[in-house]
Amino acid sequence: MYKRMLAVGMVLVVALLTVGPPGWAAPPSQARSIISYPTDGMTVSGAVEVRGVATHPNMRFYQLRYAAGPQPTGDSQWVDFAIVEATQVDNNVLATWDTTVIPDGQYTLALAVWGVDDAASPYVFFVMNLTVNNAQPVETPTPEPPTPEPLPTAVVGPTPTLVPIEQPPTPTSPPSPTPESEELEEMPTPAGEDEGFSLPIDFSSLRAAFITGGKITFVLFLLWALYLFVKAVVRWLLRRRTGAPWR
Repeated sequence: MYKRMLAVGMVLVVALLTVGPPGWAAPPSQARSIISYPTDGMTVSGAVEVRGVATHPNMRFYQLRYAAGPQPTGDSQWVDFAIVEATQVDNNVLATWDTTVIPDGQYTLALAVWGVDDAASPYVFFVMNLTVNNAQPVETPTPEPPTPEPLPTAVVGPTPTLVPIEQPPTPTSPPSPTPESEELEEMPTPAGEDEGFSLPIDFSSLRAAFITGGKITFVLFLLWALYLFVKAVVRWLLRRRTGAPWR
């Protein structure tokens, strides 16, 4: 009896370890809403394949929409471009966004995943600061600078030989004495004057010497006055200290 109960207990333990206790079930998959392309801050144009994840354990539908402006606000005017019902998407194309029908500018993209049991609270994912640019600016070709023509190469010929040309000598006439020089030579020296005595006087040197002497005299006068002043001060101090006249 005890052996049979022990055997049944062991079988139940093994069954519980293998299958699991009653009420243990695999956790339900969670809802996910992700846009993997395009991403924040991208510039797009033309037909854009929006890729990502839209899953829900009890999927109802998911929708893709856009609104003008870099970020979603309470005044954003949303425009739906795809509503897909009861379809799970995992890392694949969600829908195609045709940007050629809207003006260029900044937009916000949104993905909302709706469930049957939570219709009032969808799972939303935003892609912000998207720039739509479908304009094709015409590039103005930059004119290339003209290629400068090569300068002609100077051809150096043989160096000409210089031939000296001798000219006949020009006759030089002897200088004729001027009348003034003759008069100076014939002018006699006045009597009473010493031909060898000359006393040039330089007034600029005399003026400089006079000014220098005046400066020296003025300095000596100042020194003498300073001496008398010091002597008087010393006498006054000695009289005040000793009370006797200074001699």
